[in-house]
Amino acid sequence: MAHVSESIEVQCPVGEVYNQWTQFEEFPRFMSGIEQVTQTDDTHLHWKANIAGRSAEWDAEITEQVPDQVIAW
Repeated sequence: MAHVSESIEVQCPVGEVYNQWTQFEEFPRFMSGIEQVTQTDDTHLHWKANIAGRSAEWDAEITEQVPDQVIAW
């Protein structure tokens, strides 16, 4: 299984940034290629994307979540 890890510093309040990154259904508005993200329960997401002209779907699980600190899936 592939593992992707990225980090970026932004000049915004932590709470504001964390809230944005936990609004998964909004990801298609600002993430190129993401068509839909559906949160099916507290820890599961279903993604639909079009990557390089190919449709893809996958499920992801939130493995760690500490408000205003970390969210991992």
